[in-house]
Amino acid sequence: MTMKALFQNAKNAVQSTKAKAVVGSTLAMGAVGNAHASAEAAFTEIQSEGAAMVGYAWPVVASITAALIGIKLFKKFANRAS
Repeated sequence: MTMKALFQNAKNAVQSTKAKAVVGSTLAMGAVGNAHASAEAAFTEIQSEGAAMVGYAWPVVASITAALIGIKLFKKFANRAS
């Protein structure tokens, strides 16, 4: 078999529908893998940011709760005094 015949056979194999399907599915799987990795990194970052925000919220929640309790006690004692 000559080199020209080998190259022609290789060209025909690449141009076949089956070869195109295999190459396309391989590329699609690679793209899905990359998308999965970047999505996983994004969700990890969102999770860490959310945990930080929850940590920032607790002092605010405690202050609001203490203020509401203080207002309720003030009203209670103000009504008794009058």
